[in-house]
Amino acid sequence: MNKMPIYTGKTIAIAKQAAATALGVPTDQLTIKVIQEPRNGFLGIGRRAAKISAEPVVKNKPAAKPTPDQPATTSAPASAHSTTAPRFATSQPTAAPTDVKDGDELDPAVIKAHHAANISKVRNAGDQLVEYLQGIFKDLGVETAPTITQVEAHAITVDVKTPAPGRVIGRHGQRINALEQLSNVFMNYHGAPKTVVMLDTADYRERRRQVLHDLAQRAETEVVASGQAVFLDPMPARERKQLHKELENNAHVKTYSHGREPYRSVVVAPQN
Repeated sequence: MNKMPIYTGKTIAIAKQAAATALGVPTDQLTIKVIQEPRNGFLGIGRRAAKISAEPVVKNKPAAKPTPDQPATTSAPASAHSTTAPRFATSQPTAAPTDVKDGDELDPAVIKAHHAANISKVRNAGDQLVEYLQGIFKDLGVETAPTITQVEAHAITVDVKTPAPGRVIGRHGQRINALEQLSNVFMNYHGAPKTVVMLDTADYRERRRQVLHDLAQRAETEVVASGQAVFLDPMPARERKQLHKELENNAHVKTYSHGREPYRSVVVAPQN
């Protein structure tokens, strides 16, 4: 007996869909065997994918060969078979599997349902994150009221309302940035993987964007004047991305990142 092919995915459902796509049949026409259950692990450690074996369901077909004890009636069954066979053959290309598979992948209703499910996961994990952050700030002696202000399929924004925003932000934004990284891990561990969290307070992120814009202009001026590269202070990935974007079309300078997290920084260097 041939072994059934093995398919993997983050969940059993995803692995099953991968099998259906590879075999060209709907998921409800598969025979599967679960080889390995998925596991999230702790903070990403020990995570493993779902693993299944699968093959299409085999339907019983009527015997096509005439029975040995009916030689005299061979011509009649053959004629009947030749009449019915074309009807069976012509119905195969329009069978449901291919159409259903394409419909499952492209149906806007299915896509909308998946999007709504992702939003729900992010919202549920976000509600837990709000309580988690409030507990942290309480331990730090800072009065806060974290509030979710925006939810997307893989992103969430939390505004930390407080009478003491400076204590939430920390020196050069170190505290809020550190808590933001911790929040990303929290969301991943609580059912909303690959969710980007943005923590804000007192419009700090908008003010920071303007500071980075001015920093990019000053760095460009210094590099052009001195002919030497300028190494900026370490900053989060989102802020590095903004600096790269600010100077990506500049004819005089180029940018690249240097170092390892959490000390990775942007370097502004002469174009040539």
